[in-house]
Amino acid sequence: MPYVRLPESVQTLYAELLDQVRNADAEAVLGGVRGSFVSKEIRGRTYWYLQKNGGASKRQIYLGRDTPELRAWIEKGTEQRAGVKSDVNHRRDLVAMLAAGGMFRDSASKSTVLHILADVSVFRAGGVLVGTEAFSCLANMLGVTFENESLRTADIDVVHDTNIPIVIDERPDENDLLIRLRAADPAFFAVPGLDPRDASTSFRVRGRDLGVDFLTPDRSHGRNTKPVRLMHLGIAAQPLYGLDYLIEDAVEAVVVGGSGIRVNVPSPARFAFHKLWVSASRSVSEAAKSRKDVRQATQILEVLADDRPRDITAAYAALQKRKRMTRAANEKVKSFDPELLKRLRPLLKISPANP
Repeated sequence: MPYVRLPESVQTLYAELLDQVRNADAEAVLGGVRGSFVSKEIRGRTYWYLQKNGGASKRQIYLGRDTPELRAWIEKGTEQRAGVKSDVNHRRDLVAMLAAGGMFRDSASKSTVLHILADVSVFRAGGVLVGTEAFSCLANMLGVTFENESLRTADIDVVHDTNIPIVIDERPDENDLLIRLRAADPAFFAVPGLDPRDASTSFRVRGRDLGVDFLTPDRSHGRNTKPVRLMHLGIAAQPLYGLDYLIEDAVEAVVVGGSGIRVNVPSPARFAFHKLWVSASRSVSEAAKSRKDVRQATQILEVLADDRPRDITAAYAALQKRKRMTRAANEKVKSFDPELLKRLRPLLKISPANP
C-alpha cells in the first residue's frame, strides 16, 4: 500500500488546528469592525463578502467561496466571532504534536514564507496552494503519510483566479510582498521576466533552493502568455492552461508548520488528474519530475479509492470538458499498477478493453 493511515487521534488534532487558524483569521479580518455579510453569484457559484459601512462609502472584503464551514462561521455573527481570541502558543503546540504523530511538517523557512503570504491576504483573497506543497497539505488533510520523496519541494506555487472580483481593506504597494519577504530573508529577489517590461511573477532566495511563484488560469488556449497583474495583492501571475480545472473546487486546509497557516488547496481528486496532465505535458528533460507527478497522482487516487470513491468519479466527469487534458490523463492511467487500474475502471466508467 503506497500510504500509511494516521491514528484517528492525530486527525482529531488536525481538525482542532484548522479550527484554531480559522479563529485567528477571523480576528485578522474582523477585529472589532461592524458590518454585514453579503453574497454574490459568480458563474453559478456563491461567494461571501464582509461589507463595511464607513460614512457614505461601502467596502466589501472577500471572505471566500460558499462552504458549510464558512456559512457556519457567518451565522455566529461578527461581534461574537471577533471576540474569539486564538492562542498562538497553543497552535504551535498542536503543530508539534501533529508532527510527532506522523504528519508532514513544513520547514521553518517555508513556514515563514507561508505566514507572510497569509498576512498579505494571499489565501484570504482566494489564492490556492498547488504543486508539491499542496500535496503535503492534502496528505495531512486526508490523514495519511506518503513516501518522503513525493513530499520534497522548495517551491511554493499559488494560483489566483482573476475572474473572481476580490476586495481587501487596503490595496498594497506593488513592492509590499517583496519588502516583507526580504525582512524575513534579505536574499529574496524578484525574478525578472523574459520581457523586462513585464511584472515579476516569481520570487527567489539567492544561493538557496526556495521560491514563490504566482500563477493564474489561462482561458485563452495559449494566446495569452503575458503576466496578469493582481491589483488587490500588488503582484502579478503567470497564465497557465488547465489551472481553472485544478482550483474550481478548492478546499480549506492548514499547513502544519509555524503556528499553523490557513490555506486553500485543490480538491484531492482534481489535484490527481491535473498531475497526470502535467506529467504528460513535460519534456523529455523533465522525466524525473514527470515520474514524481504520476507518483503523487496515484498515491492520492489510492486513498480516495478507499475513502472517497465518488470524488474520483466527479473529478473525472469534470475533466471530460477539457478534451486535451482528458486524453493526456487517460494515457497516464494506462501505466498504472494493474490492481489500482482495476479499482479505478468502474469509477471512471472505462472498459477493460479501452483503459
